[in-house]
Amino acid sequence: MGTFAKFTRSDASLLQSYAKSGDVAAFETLYGRHKDALFNYLFRSLGQFAAAEEIAQEVWMVVIKQAGSYQKRDATLRAWLYTIGRNKVIDFQRRRVNQAYTDIGDAAIPDSALSAEQRVFMDQLLVQLNNLPAEQRDAFMLQQEGFSHKEICKITGVGSETVKSRLRYARASLKQRVGES
Repeated sequence: MGTFAKFTRSDASLLQSYAKSGDVAAFETLYGRHKDALFNYLFRSLGQFAAAEEIAQEVWMVVIKQAGSYQKRDATLRAWLYTIGRNKVIDFQRRRVNQAYTDIGDAAIPDSALSAEQRVFMDQLLVQLNNLPAEQRDAFMLQQEGFSHKEICKITGVGSETVKSRLRYARASLKQRVGES
């Protein structure tokens, strides 16, 4: 696949090419486009580097298995990826109901990229994100990934007013909790 074609093909056409003819280069392009952002979303949702890696692999396995049955619906392929990821996070959290999710030892942002003050703030923010109710954290994290309210509604399966409320409560709670720390 030529360099220009790699950047101009849509996600759906890349997945279709992989599903129909086993075009590994098309899948690699699709994977390259979304792997980092998806991993960062999973990491921030869980606060655990190893768990985020494991779930990211599970998400990509679902994509590989369901590539042939993917139909471009109302949601984009990116939204489909995050829906799978969100569902995997929920499953993971259900399995670990009694376990604390404050392990932030491995950070997605290298220490050298942040000042000491910024690092402390980021650590506090990650802890407080993990203390939010799961629904609020999901909505907030999806918004931080650039999804619109409409896309968040489709990914989470709730109405627009519910998403707005969850985002409002999440922002207010984070503002209060991080300000207190």
